[in-house]
Amino acid sequence: MNRVPRSTRLLLSVLLSVAAFGAAHAEFRQTLEVATVAFEGPSAKAARQYVYSRGTPLEVVVQIEGWVKVRDAQGELVWVERKALGPRSNVVVKAPVADVYAAADVASPIVFRAENGVLLQVAAPQPTDAGAWVQVRHRDGQIGFVRMDTLFGF
Repeated sequence: MNRVPRSTRLLLSVLLSVAAFGAAHAEFRQTLEVATVAFEGPSAKAARQYVYSRGTPLEVVVQIEGWVKVRDAQGELVWVERKALGPRSNVVVKAPVADVYAAADVASPIVFRAENGVLLQVAAPQPTDAGAWVQVRHRDGQIGFVRMDTLFGF
């Protein structure tokens, strides 16, 4: 019978706990610059990958010495300078189309529809329930409620 040493079991338990916590509590930031350059590695000398516009939400993966490895709404992993990021107040529609309602209820009237990739501003504090609704504002001024599971940035 092959037994796994206690120290190995403990290490695996800790790693699984950290991974589960990280997945449940992702940190999101957004770009502050008009054009934020994303690099292949944590250096301005690394190959340039993308340019993000101001307000783009990005998921923080790793932070080291002035650089942050981030994941964008398309799942791409890149590096940006830490100083180019600020607190998240925007989200991006990740569903093909997200219906935005007058109230946090599918029975309420639809205020507008936002297509995949549309940037929306969070108009109310972030809810704690993963299946919850969030109040958002379109850049045209329309305000409504959308399901969190249709958005990238939470």
